[in-house]
Amino acid sequence: MAIIEFLQQFSHPVLKVIMRIISEFGNDIFFIVLGSVLFWLVDKKFALRLMIVFLFSAVLNGGLKDLIKSPRPYDEGAESFEPETPGYSMPSGHSQNIAVTSTMMIHNYAKIKWLKYIFIALAVLVPFSRMYLGQHYLEDVLAGLIIGFALAIGLIVIFEKFPNNEDYIGLILAPIVLVFMIIFNNEQIYVAGGAYLGLIGGYYFEKRYVNYEIKAPFWIQILKVVIGLGVAFGIKEGVKPLLKLIGDYLFLDSIRYFLIALWASLGAPALFKAIFKEKKEPAID
Repeated sequence: MAIIEFLQQFSHPVLKVIMRIISEFGNDIFFIVLGSVLFWLVDKKFALRLMIVFLFSAVLNGGLKDLIKSPRPYDEGAESFEPETPGYSMPSGHSQNIAVTSTMMIHNYAKIKWLKYIFIALAVLVPFSRMYLGQHYLEDVLAGLIIGFALAIGLIVIFEKFPNNEDYIGLILAPIVLVFMIIFNNEQIYVAGGAYLGLIGGYYFEKRYVNYEIKAPFWIQILKVVIGLGVAFGIKEGVKPLLKLIGDYLFLDSIRYFLIALWASLGAPALFKAIFKEKKEPAID
């Protein structure tokens, strides 16, 4: 608590806004955008690896929070500089998320120095922002960083030991995800678990029946992002009121995020391949 109280002595409206923006790089919105853009435009195999590790990490994080049941700083008197984050405090989900993402990105794009430095900075600044905003203690963010780094490194080793088998590795981890979804009544686990199952199922069929190719002119790539993210966020917000008609049940969020991941891994690639297919030049006799 002493560290948080010290940091919050430097309270300023502009600094609060900056820290809230930085904090968002550990949130699911950043991941949805990053993972989808990589999958559709850059490197399908790496994007799948990144999404498997990120979502599996989020499921584990939710389970650990429910087991440890650690209160957040604002529950014990600290000021919250943003709307209070629901759920328990240990380990920090934002810190674990950025640790996983940074490790995967730096490992895969080690030769791109500016990108490496950006993710190193985010791995430092996101946990710092969570303390400044009054959402986590120092031990929470350290635990999140350590778990995120360790999990990402462990799965990188497995991916490289069994190359071209990302989908099978994802399938092997799926029963663990399902067990966590059954045991814990936790919104974070339902969200990440639903997305994980949608991703693995969608990619399984995409790999076998769509086989989407990434190359396209620049303007088509931009159009893919606009269409793809537009539909993804449309599902995210548009399906919510429909599910509310069924009832206010946490597990319904798993359906929403299952559909988002299914769209990203199967629906969008199938659509892009259908409408942006290359036109062959007519043969000249």
